[in-house]
Amino acid sequence: MKIFVLTLAILVLLSGPALAVVPMDAAAIRAAQDYGRSRANVPLADFLLPWTVYEERAARLNDTAERACHYTPFLLVAADARDRTAAGGPVIAADAAKVLDDYAGYVIFGVTLSGVQADVGTKLEASLRQGRKTVRPKLVNALPPGDGSPGYQVQVYFYFPGRDIAADKDALLTVKAADKRTRNFRVSFAAQR
Repeated sequence: MKIFVLTLAILVLLSGPALAVVPMDAAAIRAAQDYGRSRANVPLADFLLPWTVYEERAARLNDTAERACHYTPFLLVAADARDRTAAGGPVIAADAAKVLDDYAGYVIFGVTLSGVQADVGTKLEASLRQGRKTVRPKLVNALPPGDGSPGYQVQVYFYFPGRDIAADKDALLTVKAADKRTRNFRVSFAAQR
């Protein structure tokens, strides 16, 4: 009996809501598609702003600052609807289902890094920490760097396994690149839809 109670207690403690399994019902999908449609002409940086956090030492919070965007299921569907509307195409529920299926099981961050050398997007190390638990990304996709003034910017997408991340706890996203600088982004999952 003691073993059963102890096992049950451990399961309750370890089983917070996993971030990747937060479902989107039909109403949430419609809301996300409406949000994307209504903001089809808004600049991308402004569109992503509600899901964007800046590096904790950023001097200015603008397009030149290093930042991380948390691509929630709502944002993925809204961004798809925004892109389709901007291209003059229709937005249907099946589009949302495909997007959600394509990224199912992942917690995704798009991180903009800046550096003085073109290799700023290489030798990447990332982790997402919640309390004592640290999760590493399962996939990393770095786009070629863009020439910025003064220096380079690169967009990197980190795909963390959603089953390992609790939706009800804040997290610290840490990214290191070839320049050996550590960038920290504080993420409040509860504040984002």
